[in-house]
Amino acid sequence: MKLEEREQGLLKLVEDYRETECRALLEAAEAEAAELIRAAYRRERARLHERVIAERAQARARVHAARAERDTRERAGADRANARLLELAWPLLREALLERWQDPDARRAWVRHSAEQALRSLPRGQWRIRHAPVWESGDQEEIAATLVAGLGCEPSLVADGSLAAGLVIQGGEAKLDASLDGLMSDRTRLEARLLALIGDGASR
Repeated sequence: MKLEEREQGLLKLVEDYRETECRALLEAAEAEAAELIRAAYRRERARLHERVIAERAQARARVHAARAERDTRERAGADRANARLLELAWPLLREALLERWQDPDARRAWVRHSAEQALRSLPRGQWRIRHAPVWESGDQEEIAATLVAGLGCEPSLVADGSLAAGLVIQGGEAKLDASLDGLMSDRTRLEARLLALIGDGASR
């Protein structure tokens, strides 16, 4: 083989090697680039997913805050309405109790219930009963006779001009205040009861 042919053969071997190596490097670079792109896509998808989750959480938080604010405004409005209602109802309740004391049948029921409570809760002995001036003597004698049967002695009945209605039963150091002012003294409990009754009436 001539020298020139050998040189051409060697040059072709070098060229073939170069092409093979270049192709291998190019394929490796393309594979690496493709993996980098896939990794970038994965990172972006993960970041997008996180943003969506965060935005959904923020949207839910805004909705909850708006609902809480609305509920607070509604409660405040209801509280104001209830306060106004109680302001109007309180004098009407007092007036209704005064009217009950003026009515003979209602007054007898008031006194009878008070005496029954006193017999259950006050110590036996000599009782002193202060009462509003409006109270017929016949009714006083009837309740006195009832108490004598329970106490063994007659109670002392005293008209008290400071009482607008009702009576105060004293037994030793204990007393049962069934006067108008005594019945209305626990304003918090009475107002809660009034609101419950109003609520029951509104739900029917």
